[in-house]
Amino acid sequence: MDTETTILEVASALLEAQGPDGLTTRAVCEAAGIKSPTLYHHFGDKTGLERALIQHGLADFMRRKQRAPASADPLDQLRAGWDVAVEFALKRPALYALLSHHVLARPEVLADAYALMHARVQRLVDMGRFRGPVDAAALAVWAASQGVLSLLHRGASRKDIVAVSDLLFDAVVEKLSQR
Repeated sequence: MDTETTILEVASALLEAQGPDGLTTRAVCEAAGIKSPTLYHHFGDKTGLERALIQHGLADFMRRKQRAPASADPLDQLRAGWDVAVEFALKRPALYALLSHHVLARPEVLADAYALMHARVQRLVDMGRFRGPVDAAALAVWAASQGVLSLLHRGASRKDIVAVSDLLFDAVVEKLSQR
């Protein structure tokens, strides 16, 4: 394993164990067994390390969202993508918190995730299963899913997050499906 990958894996483990506040360059260097110039060489600074962690995590997230769907039904695909997002945030809460912080300054970080969701909504509109306009429908789906994910910031339990997720997905789908 190369040095950069080692640093990212160590930083990721540290992030999940201690949260964003525990992710310091000193702690990463100690845990990785490197000196700070090595970390700075690969990532520039703590912000660069955070961005690399987010990019690495999002790459894994997008691989899961883009996997060949079990169903050809675009509504099932939309739900699967929604569930992947919720599960990602529940399994990696510290990375999700770090991502949320960075998205405020750089919303384009989630552009690929939004584009994939938008394409699935587009198919549903094209099939007549969702009412248009497409952009408004996609924004409704996105806003509802982000509302579910915001419950993590409030410290809601997994059980509550999953229950609210089901409720909001069903409510948005029902409203968008009405003629």
